[in-house]
Amino acid sequence: MLYPILVEYYVWWCIGLLGVTWFTRSGDLVSRRNRMYFYGMLAAIGFVLGFDWMGGVIFGLLVLEVGTVFKRWLDAKQANLNK
Repeated sequence: MLYPILVEYYVWWCIGLLGVTWFTRSGDLVSRRNRMYFYGMLAAIGFVLGFDWMGGVIFGLLVLEVGTVFKRWLDAKQANLNK
């Protein structure tokens, strides 16, 4: 069920990944630049060569980026509870 959605909206997932990376990695500019180049390269290669499975990779990277923000938020909440 998820696979056709990943393939159908591949370009939108890629744009979403780049947008989320732009906002979540705003503190470390070098890391943000390197990740944007890497994710853009993956998106371009997957699109040009027609790799359908690359949609899953892009979606997984998107989940990881959002997960890092969620983990930082949870760590901040835990630090406040310990005070």
